[in-house]
Amino acid sequence: MSKINYLLFTLILLVFSCTDEKKQGKSGLPFLGHHEINAEHPEDTIFHTVPSFAFENQDGQVITNENVKGKIYVANFFFTSCPTICPKMTSQLKRLQSLTKDEGIVILSHSVDPIRDSVARLKKYAVDNGLDTKNWHLMTGDSEDIYELGMDGYNLSAMEDESAAGGFLHSEMVVLVDKEGHLRGMYEGTSTEAMDRLVADIKKLKTEYE
Repeated sequence: MSKINYLLFTLILLVFSCTDEKKQGKSGLPFLGHHEINAEHPEDTIFHTVPSFAFENQDGQVITNENVKGKIYVANFFFTSCPTICPKMTSQLKRLQSLTKDEGIVILSHSVDPIRDSVARLKKYAVDNGLDTKNWHLMTGDSEDIYELGMDGYNLSAMEDESAAGGFLHSEMVVLVDKEGHLRGMYEGTSTEAMDRLVADIKKLKTEYE
């Protein structure tokens, strides 16, 4: 896929992700993604939900959607040999983790290069970058499952591309997911300002469960 086609692909995903964005929860945060709306009974709207998944983390533990059921979490895509945006995203997520340490959130980082990013390599990446993995899972698994989850679950691009730096293209966005698996926000993972908004929105989202 060329970089131009990638930009078009990303734009399509962003447009798709904002479909029905006017639907909001008590926190004021929108529900992103495609919804099944009942015109006669809008309260029965079925919101987009992240589908089931199962991947190994840096400790060899299988992490599934059950591990984040009933929890607010954030998700992103990266790979350990990424020469461009990944180091910045990792740094911002470390900062996010520090700022939200009392909020009980979980971070899921999915490798788009799972063949090379083995459990051992993810563990080394976590150690080398000083990551606190108590609530942060770096995940590997079947590449097609990861790419499909990116598109159909998080509405984010994640794919191989030999013309891209490092051989992979993936979104720089970080997604906020609520306790029911609904997408509630997207934030530029390399931007301090955007990640500050994510911190604020996590606090807002928590009010829906008080």
